[in-house]
Amino acid sequence: MLALVTVSQEFVLAGAPVDSHFQTLGELLLAGYTIAQAVVPGVFAFSLGALMYYYIFYQSKLVPRWLSVWGLVGVTLGIVNGLYDMFGGIPNETISMLLDLPIFVQEMVLAVWLIVKGFNPSAIASLSAKTAIN
Repeated sequence: MLALVTVSQEFVLAGAPVDSHFQTLGELLLAGYTIAQAVVPGVFAFSLGALMYYYIFYQSKLVPRWLSVWGLVGVTLGIVNGLYDMFGGIPNETISMLLDLPIFVQEMVLAVWLIVKGFNPSAIASLSAKTAIN
């Protein structure tokens, strides 16, 4: 956003030329800012982190595998949604919500599962045994 201030200051210093590229540059910077604010945190920060911990849940069997697979599928759909938005897809709130719905519901189910049942005790014991041997 600070780059927009610099562009506008240069526009004023140039004497407001009629055939200016400042407008195009300003729109480009604003589009980049919008992508950086809306897509990058959701796609890269949340989705990559969620992929890692659902993969770990799947490998370690700390939660049931169906719950881990549901998370992996939901995160993948979220990444598809983010990439579609980032590369100029037609904004459609219905499609966006449908693609994000599986991970939203899965996160709530995982939270309830962990509150009610917790992690799988036998998986914790086997992981502790492997750590003790090493």
